[in-house]
Amino acid sequence: QARAGIISTVEVLKVMEAFVNEPNYTVWSDLSCNLGILGTLLSHTDFHEDIQAFVRDVFSPIGERLGWDPKPGEGHLDALLRGLVLGKLGKAGHKATLEEARRRFKEHVEGKHILSADLRSPV
Repeated sequence: QARAGIISTVEVLKVMEAFVNEPNYTVWSDLSCNLGILGTLLSHTDFHEDIQAFVRDVFSPIGERLGWDPKPGEGHLDALLRGLVLGKLGKAGHKATLEEARRRFKEHVEGKHILSADLRSPV
C-alpha cells in the first residue's frame, strides 16, 4: 500500500517492526522482498544506510534465534528461513553475520567443514 501511495512508508516500516517475533517463513520472505525493493529505491540516496540499519535491527532477533546450525526437530521451512535471514543480514552489513560467513567459507574451502546446502547462498 505504500507503493500505491495509500499510506506512508514510515507507517509501513512501523508495521514491519511489529513482526520481529514472527517465526513464519512466508512472513519473513515478504518482509525481505519489500525491504529489498525499498533498499533498491534508496540505494543512491542519503537514506541508504538508514534502511540498511533498519534491516539489521528487524532481522537480527530472528537471526539470533535461528543461529547458523539446525536444531533437532527443525523443519524444512526453518532451514529456508535461516538462509533467508542470514542472507539478508549479510547484505545489510551485519558485522557478526559477515564474520561468521567468512569463517565458515574459509573452513569449507580448506576442507575442514562442509557447508550445508541451506547456508551456501548466504555464505
